[in-house]
Amino acid sequence: MMTPEEIYKVWAPESSIWSPWATPVLFARLTCGSVTDRPGEMPQVNLDWLGGFECESTVVVVDLPGRQSVEMGIALTRRGYWPVPLYNGVPGTGESANLSIVVANASGVTVDMTGLMNAVCEGTGILKGLSLPPHAPPAFLLDTDRVLGNRVMAEGVFDNRWMIFPQNFPSAKFLLSRGIRHALLISRWPDPRKDLAHVLLRWQEAGIKTYAKNVADDQQASEIRVAPPSGFRRAWYRALAIAGFHRNSTGGFGGIIPFTTGG
Repeated sequence: MMTPEEIYKVWAPESSIWSPWATPVLFARLTCGSVTDRPGEMPQVNLDWLGGFECESTVVVVDLPGRQSVEMGIALTRRGYWPVPLYNGVPGTGESANLSIVVANASGVTVDMTGLMNAVCEGTGILKGLSLPPHAPPAFLLDTDRVLGNRVMAEGVFDNRWMIFPQNFPSAKFLLSRGIRHALLISRWPDPRKDLAHVLLRWQEAGIKTYAKNVADDQQASEIRVAPPSGFRRAWYRALAIAGFHRNSTGGFGGIIPFTTGG
């Protein structure tokens, strides 16, 4: 059975130049059991539309719900990309046990991370058997449910909504220095989510062409112009954006919504 640290190192090996951006929050609470000790299988993802992009010059951002995000990341490894998990939410208060696969307690949380955690466990077995070059381009993985969750916001509920910031990604200068000239967003939305727009617009302003592929339709990926989100490049944006979110003492986002007290 692999430890959380060993699982994390499979996804963020020391040899990869993108590992410094991998987020360890989810892995610290992950106990997968024997499922990580054998290669698993995941549904085949049709990536025929990806042929127009040169792997070496493209950074991919996957913004799909839970398990689908991991499945897309694993599928992209077969096209030469290395999946970089950016999941920054704490699953809950009693999720994992020494089982063959994660059984999460999804009740009483704003974002159900059960499917995501199981997929990470299954994907670990697959990644262990792959050999990608250290400089393989990155596919950054996000859970699109990170902010909306299931909208259960009440006293005593574990609020594990989370969001990302430009600091969670390499700068445009670093990407350009690695020969990356294109950014591809894979999602189910016509436009990037607000927090992600802050990242993509910075890249776009530096000369990185931005494309989007909506997996909900049969259209090819197309170039997009990211509109400036509210608070773009404002010093107070981060503080205001996380107002109302609950930070976790062990890192990342996640905490119980406190009960109000009577006067």
